[in-house]
Amino acid sequence: MDNTWVLRFGKTSILVDPWLFGSEVDFFSWFNEQWHRTKPVELEAVPDYDFVVITQKYPDHFHKETLQALNPGKIIVPSSIEKQVSKLLPSADVITLDNDVHNAFGSDINIHFLPTGRKMDPIYDALIIESDGNSVFLATHGFTLSDNWLEKAKQIAPFNLLITPFNHFKLPKILGGDVSPGIESVKNLQSILEAEKVVATHDEDKHAKGIVSKLAKIKWAPNKTTLSSEEYFGSHYLHIDHYQLVTL
Repeated sequence: MDNTWVLRFGKTSILVDPWLFGSEVDFFSWFNEQWHRTKPVELEAVPDYDFVVITQKYPDHFHKETLQALNPGKIIVPSSIEKQVSKLLPSADVITLDNDVHNAFGSDINIHFLPTGRKMDPIYDALIIESDGNSVFLATHGFTLSDNWLEKAKQIAPFNLLITPFNHFKLPKILGGDVSPGIESVKNLQSILEAEKVVATHDEDKHAKGIVSKLAKIKWAPNKTTLSSEEYFGSHYLHIDHYQLVTL
Protein backbone atom coordinates (compact mmCIF):
# COMPACT_ATOMS: atom_id res chain seq x y z
CA MET A 1 0.00 0.00 0.00
CA ASP A 2 1.31 3.45 -0.96
CA ASN A 3 4.93 2.37 -1.24
CA THR A 4 4.89 -1.34 -0.32
CA TRP A 5 5.83 -3.78 -3.08
CA VAL A 6 6.69 -7.39 -3.59
CA LEU A 7 9.16 -7.73 -6.47
CA ARG A 8 9.81 -11.22 -7.77
CA PHE A 9 12.80 -12.11 -9.94
CA GLY A 10 12.61 -15.77 -10.93
CA LYS A 11 12.42 -17.72 -7.66
CA THR A 12 13.48 -14.81 -5.42
CA SER A 13 10.95 -12.39 -3.92
CA ILE A 14 11.72 -9.09 -2.20
CA LEU A 15 9.36 -7.20 0.12
CA VAL A 16 10.00 -3.46 -0.19
CA ASP A 17 9.17 -0.82 2.46
CA PRO A 18 6.36 -2.66 4.27
CA TRP A 19 3.90 -0.39 6.07
CA LEU A 20 0.75 -2.45 6.51
CA PHE A 21 -1.10 -1.11 9.55
CA GLY A 22 -1.27 1.84 11.92
CA SER A 23 0.07 5.31 11.36
CA GLU A 24 3.50 6.67 10.60
CA VAL A 25 4.81 9.58 12.64
CA ASP A 26 7.63 11.93 11.72
CA PHE A 27 9.18 13.11 15.00
CA PHE A 28 5.87 14.02 16.72
CA SER A 29 2.23 13.50 15.77
CA TRP A 30 1.67 17.26 15.91
CA PHE A 31 4.38 17.64 13.27
CA ASN A 32 3.26 14.89 10.90
CA GLU A 33 1.13 11.76 11.24
CA GLN A 34 -0.39 9.81 8.35
CA TRP A 35 -2.68 6.80 7.86
CA HIS A 36 -3.57 4.73 4.83
CA ARG A 37 -6.86 5.77 3.28
CA THR A 38 -7.20 2.42 1.51
CA LYS A 39 -7.01 -0.55 3.88
CA PRO A 40 -3.78 -2.50 3.34
CA VAL A 41 -3.66 -6.28 3.09
CA GLU A 42 -3.61 -8.27 6.31
CA LEU A 43 -0.20 -9.44 7.45
CA GLU A 44 -1.26 -13.04 6.83
CA ALA A 45 -1.98 -12.19 3.18
CA VAL A 46 1.51 -10.87 2.41
CA PRO A 47 3.04 -13.10 -0.30
CA ASP A 48 6.06 -15.17 0.60
CA TYR A 49 9.32 -13.24 0.37
CA ASP A 50 12.99 -14.07 0.81
CA PHE A 51 14.13 -10.79 2.32
CA VAL A 52 13.05 -7.21 3.01
CA VAL A 53 14.55 -4.06 1.49
CA ILE A 54 14.08 -0.65 3.16
CA THR A 55 14.76 2.18 0.71
CA GLN A 56 14.74 5.19 3.07
CA LYS A 57 15.21 5.85 6.78
CA TYR A 58 11.88 7.65 7.22
CA PRO A 59 8.96 5.96 9.04
CA ASP A 60 6.68 5.62 6.01
CA HIS A 61 9.41 3.37 4.57
CA PHE A 62 11.03 2.10 7.77
CA HIS A 63 7.82 1.29 9.65
CA LYS A 64 8.96 -0.31 12.85
CA GLU A 65 5.59 -1.73 13.93
CA THR A 66 5.11 -3.58 10.64
CA LEU A 67 8.66 -4.93 10.70
CA GLN A 68 8.25 -6.16 14.26
CA ALA A 69 5.03 -7.93 13.30
CA LEU A 70 6.55 -9.52 10.19
CA ASN A 71 9.85 -10.31 11.96
CA PRO A 72 11.84 -10.95 8.77
CA GLY A 73 14.98 -13.03 9.05
CA LYS A 74 16.87 -11.10 6.37
CA ILE A 75 16.79 -7.38 5.70
CA ILE A 76 18.73 -4.81 3.65
CA VAL A 77 18.65 -1.25 4.97
CA PRO A 78 20.28 2.19 4.68
CA SER A 79 23.37 2.39 6.89
CA SER A 80 21.75 5.25 8.82
CA ILE A 81 19.27 2.85 10.46
CA GLU A 82 21.44 -0.26 10.84
CA LYS A 83 21.68 0.03 14.63
CA GLN A 84 17.92 0.65 14.98
CA VAL A 85 17.12 -2.36 12.83
CA SER A 86 19.53 -4.63 14.69
CA LYS A 87 17.89 -3.61 17.97
CA LEU A 88 14.39 -3.97 16.54
CA LEU A 89 15.09 -7.36 14.91
CA PRO A 90 17.97 -8.85 16.94
CA SER A 91 17.82 -12.25 15.25
CA ALA A 92 17.77 -10.89 11.67
CA ASP A 93 20.70 -10.91 9.26
CA VAL A 94 21.25 -7.28 8.24
CA ILE A 95 23.04 -5.94 5.15
CA THR A 96 23.59 -2.19 4.79
CA LEU A 97 23.33 -0.08 1.65
CA ASP A 98 26.66 1.71 1.99
CA ASN A 99 27.65 0.27 -1.36
CA ASP A 100 26.30 -2.14 -3.94
CA VAL A 101 25.04 -5.51 -2.70
CA HIS A 102 25.93 -8.50 -4.87
CA ASN A 103 24.15 -11.86 -4.64
CA ALA A 104 22.09 -10.69 -1.69
CA PHE A 105 21.79 -13.43 0.94
CA GLY A 106 23.08 -15.99 -1.54
CA SER A 107 20.43 -15.16 -4.15
CA ASP A 108 20.94 -14.01 -7.73
CA ILE A 109 19.79 -10.48 -6.78
CA ASN A 110 22.15 -7.52 -7.10
CA ILE A 111 21.23 -4.12 -5.64
CA HIS A 112 23.01 -1.03 -6.91
CA PHE A 113 22.93 1.86 -4.44
CA LEU A 114 22.57 5.34 -5.94
CA PRO A 115 23.00 7.94 -3.16
CA THR A 116 21.59 11.36 -3.85
CA GLY A 117 23.97 14.30 -4.01
CA ARG A 118 21.94 16.07 -1.33
CA LYS A 119 23.88 16.37 1.94
CA MET A 120 21.13 17.56 4.30
CA ASP A 121 17.87 15.90 5.27
CA PRO A 122 15.67 14.83 3.76
CA ILE A 123 17.99 12.58 1.78
CA TYR A 124 16.31 10.41 -0.85
CA ASP A 125 18.45 7.74 -2.46
CA ALA A 126 17.55 5.40 -5.32
CA LEU A 127 18.18 1.72 -6.02
CA ILE A 128 18.61 -0.46 -9.06
CA ILE A 129 17.59 -4.05 -8.38
CA GLU A 130 18.65 -6.51 -11.03
CA SER A 131 18.94 -10.22 -11.63
CA ASP A 132 19.89 -12.24 -14.68
CA GLY A 133 19.32 -9.43 -17.17
CA ASN A 134 16.11 -8.11 -15.57
CA SER A 135 16.24 -4.77 -13.77
CA VAL A 136 14.07 -2.32 -11.82
CA PHE A 137 14.95 1.33 -11.20
CA LEU A 138 13.36 2.19 -7.83
CA ALA A 139 13.27 5.88 -6.85
CA THR A 140 10.66 6.22 -4.12
CA HIS A 141 11.07 10.01 -3.98
CA GLY A 142 12.21 10.65 -7.53
CA PHE A 143 15.84 11.01 -8.52
CA THR A 144 18.21 13.11 -10.62
CA LEU A 145 20.83 11.08 -12.44
CA SER A 146 24.29 12.61 -12.13
CA ASP A 147 26.89 11.82 -14.80
CA ASN A 148 28.30 8.99 -12.65
CA TRP A 149 24.92 7.38 -12.05
CA LEU A 150 23.92 7.91 -15.66
CA GLU A 151 26.93 5.91 -16.78
CA LYS A 152 26.10 3.19 -14.27
CA ALA A 153 22.47 3.04 -15.42
CA LYS A 154 23.58 2.73 -19.05
CA GLN A 155 25.72 -0.26 -18.13
CA ILE A 156 22.72 -2.01 -16.57
CA ALA A 157 20.10 -1.01 -19.17
CA PRO A 158 17.67 -1.97 -20.59
CA PHE A 159 15.24 -1.57 -17.67
CA ASN A 160 12.09 -3.62 -17.29
CA LEU A 161 10.51 -1.25 -14.81
CA LEU A 162 10.76 2.29 -13.44
CA ILE A 163 8.98 2.80 -10.11
CA THR A 164 8.78 6.43 -8.94
CA PRO A 165 6.19 8.97 -7.65
CA PHE A 166 4.11 10.92 -10.16
CA ASN A 167 2.64 13.54 -7.80
CA HIS A 168 4.46 16.76 -6.96
CA PHE A 169 4.56 17.06 -3.16
CA LYS A 170 6.19 20.27 -2.01
CA LEU A 171 6.98 21.67 1.43
CA PRO A 172 8.67 24.93 2.45
CA LYS A 173 12.39 24.67 1.76
CA ILE A 174 13.26 24.56 5.47
CA LEU A 175 11.16 21.37 5.77
CA GLY A 176 12.62 19.66 2.73
CA GLY A 177 11.28 21.39 -0.36
CA ASP A 178 10.36 18.89 -3.07
CA VAL A 179 9.50 15.66 -1.28
CA SER A 180 8.36 14.20 -4.61
CA PRO A 181 9.40 16.19 -7.69
CA GLY A 182 6.41 15.36 -9.88
CA ILE A 183 5.60 14.30 -13.41
CA GLU A 184 8.37 16.28 -15.12
CA SER A 185 10.93 14.35 -13.08
CA VAL A 186 9.30 11.08 -14.18
CA LYS A 187 9.48 12.18 -17.81
CA ASN A 188 13.15 13.06 -17.40
CA LEU A 189 13.99 9.69 -15.86
CA GLN A 190 12.03 7.79 -18.48
CA SER A 191 13.62 9.71 -21.34
CA ILE A 192 17.00 8.50 -20.05
CA LEU A 193 16.15 5.00 -18.83
CA GLU A 194 13.60 4.07 -21.53
CA ALA A 195 12.04 1.51 -19.19
CA GLU A 196 9.67 -1.06 -20.64
CA LYS A 197 7.04 -0.07 -18.06
CA VAL A 198 6.64 2.92 -15.71
CA VAL A 199 4.65 2.60 -12.48
CA ALA A 200 3.68 5.22 -9.90
CA THR A 201 4.49 4.73 -6.22
CA HIS A 202 4.12 6.65 -2.95
CA ASP A 203 1.19 8.69 -4.35
CA GLU A 204 -1.59 7.49 -2.05
CA ASP A 205 -4.02 10.16 -0.89
CA LYS A 206 -3.43 9.40 2.78
CA HIS A 207 -5.22 10.71 5.86
CA ALA A 208 -2.91 13.20 7.55
CA LYS A 209 -2.68 15.65 10.41
CA GLY A 210 -0.04 18.01 11.72
CA ILE A 211 2.03 20.92 10.49
CA VAL A 212 3.31 19.10 7.40
CA SER A 213 -0.15 18.40 6.00
CA LYS A 214 -1.15 22.04 6.51
CA LEU A 215 1.91 23.37 4.69
CA ALA A 216 2.11 20.78 1.92
CA LYS A 217 1.24 21.72 -1.64
CA ILE A 218 0.31 18.74 -3.80
CA LYS A 219 -0.03 18.76 -7.55
CA TRP A 220 -1.73 15.51 -8.41
CA ALA A 221 -0.57 13.58 -11.46
CA PRO A 222 -2.87 13.34 -14.50
CA ASN A 223 -5.33 10.44 -14.59
CA LYS A 224 -4.40 7.09 -16.12
CA THR A 225 -6.09 7.88 -19.44
CA THR A 226 -4.05 11.04 -19.87
CA LEU A 227 -0.83 9.35 -18.79
CA SER A 228 -1.37 6.53 -21.27
CA SER A 229 -1.56 9.09 -24.07
CA GLU A 230 1.52 11.07 -22.97
CA GLU A 231 4.31 10.93 -25.54
CA TYR A 232 6.82 10.17 -22.79
CA PHE A 233 4.85 7.15 -21.60
CA GLY A 234 2.17 5.85 -23.95
CA SER A 235 2.20 2.07 -23.80
CA HIS A 236 5.04 2.24 -21.26
CA TYR A 237 2.73 3.58 -18.53
CA LEU A 238 1.31 0.77 -16.40
CA HIS A 239 -1.58 1.47 -14.04
CA ILE A 240 -1.69 -1.00 -11.15
CA ASP A 241 -4.71 -1.29 -8.90
CA HIS A 242 -4.11 -2.09 -5.25
CA TYR A 243 -2.81 -5.64 -4.69
CA GLN A 244 -2.79 -6.50 -8.38
CA LEU A 245 -0.25 -9.10 -9.54
CA VAL A 246 1.52 -8.10 -12.77
CA THR A 247 4.02 -10.14 -14.74
CA LEU A 248 6.43 -8.42 -17.14
